[in-house]
Amino acid sequence: MTFEANRVLAGGLRQHTTAHSLVDLNMSFDLERIAGWKDAHVGVEAYVVGGHNPSEDVGDFQSFSDFSCDELAQVAQVFYEQWFGERSWRIKLGKLDANSDFAAPGGGTESIHSGTYYSPTIFTMVVYPNPATGIVAGWAPDENWSLNVGMYDGATMAGVETGGLGPATFFGEPEGFFYIGEVGRRWTAGAHELAGGASVGAWTHTADFSDAFGATKQGTSGFYGSIDQEFSRAAEGESGGTTSGLLQLGLADEEVAPVDSHLGLGFRWAGFWNARPDDAFGLYLSSVHFSRDAGFGTGSETAYELCYRFQFCEGFALRPDLQFITNPGGDPAVDDALVFSLRCDLSF
Repeated sequence: MTFEANRVLAGGLRQHTTAHSLVDLNMSFDLERIAGWKDAHVGVEAYVVGGHNPSEDVGDFQSFSDFSCDELAQVAQVFYEQWFGERSWRIKLGKLDANSDFAAPGGGTESIHSGTYYSPTIFTMVVYPNPATGIVAGWAPDENWSLNVGMYDGATMAGVETGGLGPATFFGEPEGFFYIGEVGRRWTAGAHELAGGASVGAWTHTADFSDAFGATKQGTSGFYGSIDQEFSRAAEGESGGTTSGLLQLGLADEEVAPVDSHLGLGFRWAGFWNARPDDAFGLYLSSVHFSRDAGFGTGSETAYELCYRFQFCEGFALRPDLQFITNPGGDPAVDDALVFSLRCDLSF
């Protein structure tokens, strides 16, 4: 459960204090215990979003709060996953959120900004709050390397809100599919090595898209990548905590994509205070360049974020957050915005 209060301190569209919430329920059923099917499980996710979408007060494109959306209640994911070959191959199918398997950086920040989940250049991605029917195939030859490919219903690009729907649009109208592939590598901390990881991916959508001049283009595509790396880690019993960073890049088709490039930079310092070893401090920057050829805004929108996590106990944290957002939505009529948020995370 996540509760958040937001206040636009200056700029944006209006200076309001608002609140919104997310209740997220995840369940996993081990089919080996239930039915004797080895290395198989069924996953279910449902969520309820309530309150005000705070980006409506800021006018930003990127969504400074990662669960910003209109009020809704839905069963978001229902899927079956089967592993093969000593858990080196897998198939996953059902109603899926592509961000569960693709484009999610490994770490490096305490940010609440949506850019830390996936690059905004992947504007066709099948993701919260509109998961859709899809299938994912994956290969993990060892604990370090992974390769995943996915195919998803692309009806959201035709204005269909797939979050509350079943597979009807996957098999029928409107036409269009979202394809994505990614290769990743993780490395773990050792005697002389700090933990981290990197991934690169490519995506395409097969629907028809229109540019700023009304011309129709069949399909669009893009690329993305990220790397997260620990910079330092204090030895057990020593002070100093752990520092880490994050770098994200994204590129998309400037003729039809709302933003054609994205840069994300993050920093995290955890455990720096011996009295509160689970607290963490973070910085994040997310900058997108608007695609003028596609008719979306002008210039770049950049969010600068300062964030902190007060971890009071297992399952309970408070997260104050301050963001300064320049050129919100690429609209020169909207002033740069200063936004304060206070988030409460509860998990059971």
